Amino acid sequence: MKSASDLILRRIRGKQRGWVFTPKSFIDLAPRVTIAVTLHRLLKKGIIRKLSHGIYDFPVQHPKLGVLAANPDAIAKAIALKTGDNIQPSGARLANLLGLDTQVPAKSTYITSGSSTQKKIGKYPITLKHSKLIPSAPLSVNTVRVINALDHLGKDGITDDMVKKCKKILSQKDKSQLKKNMAKLPAWIIPFILKIIGK
Repeated sequence: MKSASDLILRRIRGKQRGWVFTPKSFIDLAPRVTIAVTLHRLLKKGIIRKLSHGIYDFPVQHPKLGVLAANPDAIAKAIALKTGDNIQPSGARLANLLGLDTQVPAKSTYITSGSSTQKKIGKYPITLKHSKLIPSAPLSVNTVRVINALDHLGKDGITDDMVKKCKKILSQKDKSQLKKNMAKLPAWIIPFILKIIGK
């Protein structure tokens, strides 16, 4: 039978390099003390890297460039696991990811249901901005992303083509959930939501 430490190492090695994690990522495998001791041991061996307090990664090793920087999106996902907050890419980034805008934001900025803060993870700053448009209601990831992308674009920046794209992005279930929770959104965005859900 494998020890808890073996199971933790096995989970890490079972992930792709670049995986960012916290001690909570192993809470189903071992007690907190065992997790802490194991991560400290793996850190000393150079198997994992500590990015910040309570945040580690299984670093990507490039044959020529050496150890690469951690992926900001993976870091944000780990922060969300650690804090319990809902964290998504910024509205500008979401608009780009969803094909609503061609501009690619240069900074690693994310919206969060938690408090606004700036964290330095490794050498790179990660900015978290509180957003009231990350609902606690059971909305899908795509729905939350569409809402925040539209909020970033603003009333005068949303075109009919963008509305059509949003219609295709959301499933019928997404649209039904959005209809039920529409009253929680800002008044200006509701006419666009009605077009997206087909009303």
